[in-house]
Amino acid sequence: MSVGIEKQENIVWDDLKQLHTEAEWKCGVYEADKYIETIFAIADETPGFYQYLFLDKEFHCLVKVLEGFKPQSAVNIFLLASHFNNLLKDGVVEIDVNSSSVFYRVKKDVLVPLLYSGEIYNQLTSHYNTSKDIYWAFQKLAADNEEPALIIADLMKKRDQQVKQEE
Repeated sequence: MSVGIEKQENIVWDDLKQLHTEAEWKCGVYEADKYIETIFAIADETPGFYQYLFLDKEFHCLVKVLEGFKPQSAVNIFLLASHFNNLLKDGVVEIDVNSSSVFYRVKKDVLVPLLYSGEIYNQLTSHYNTSKDIYWAFQKLAADNEEPALIIADLMKKRDQQVKQEE
């Protein structure tokens, strides 16, 4: 007997709500839409609004990493997004030109968190950790107008230093 997609989503939805409840994360739960918005610090003293939802048989993690970029920055915004999209194992950096915003999204088939215990937490954690680096990079571009390739190089150095400190 197989479990239909709606039942799969409901099971994963219940697990997602339980995770948020047990962790006591500050969030809004929108039951009818199977949507949760959680606030985590994306940078020091800066809240990020993380969205978790189900679309097209997939579980999505989404966060805005830049809002209201200037039209003259668009080329560098697209270049930096392209650099990230070439480097990322999971997820994609998306640009919404209508709102002049940049998002980081990770999506997985609903079956993955259904089959593997702890996968929801792992996906949320991975999305969160990666989003902080992407946010840092886009804020650096917006604030300092630094070249995208230099931002990626700085980020790689920063990550290498973090790894060395953890060893």
